[in-house]
Amino acid sequence: MSGTRSMRFATRAQELKIRAVTEYDLKNKIHDAVAWRAYQLYEQQGCAPGHDVENWQRAEAEVVRSLDCGMLSQDHRICLTTDAAIFDDGVVELFVEPRRLTLCGFDRSRRPLPEAPGEPAIARRDYIFRVHNFDVDLDPAGVTARFNGPVLNIYLAKANVLRDQPETVWVL
Repeated sequence: MSGTRSMRFATRAQELKIRAVTEYDLKNKIHDAVAWRAYQLYEQQGCAPGHDVENWQRAEAEVVRSLDCGMLSQDHRICLTTDAAIFDDGVVELFVEPRRLTLCGFDRSRRPLPEAPGEPAIARRDYIFRVHNFDVDLDPAGVTARFNGPVLNIYLAKANVLRDQPETVWVL
C-alpha cells in the first residue's frame, strides 16, 4: 500500500486513514475479516460441522455491504456523504482504487466487553467494509475526507480531468 494520510478529529474518537491500495491487498484484508466472522459463527453454533458454506455466506453478507451514501458528481470531483455511526471509535480507513472506494472500520454493534483488571487486551478483528463503485476513474492522491459529527464527508478527485487549463496557442 502506498500513500497513507491520517487525520484526527476532536468531535469523535475516530481517526481517518486514506490509502491508495491494490485490489489484491484489499481482497486479502476483506477475506481475513470474512474468515474471522465465519469462525465466530462456527463457534456460536457449538463448533458443529457441516455449516461451512452457510457461515461463510452469512459472514460475507455481514462484513461487506454497499456504502449507503449521498453523492454529488461535479466536473472535477465527486462528493459523498455517509453516516459513519456504524463504525466504532478508532481508525476508519478509506481505501481508494481507480473505480472503487471502500471504508473499513470496527463494527459498532459488536463492541467487545471490557477486559477484567489484569487481563491482557485482545486485539479486535471485527472489521466491516462498505463499498461504493464508480463509473469514472478516481485520482487516489486527490482524496480528502472529514467527520462532521457522525457524518463523514468524502471528496474524490476524478482522474484525467483538465481543470482551468490555458488554451495552447501555436505560433508559426
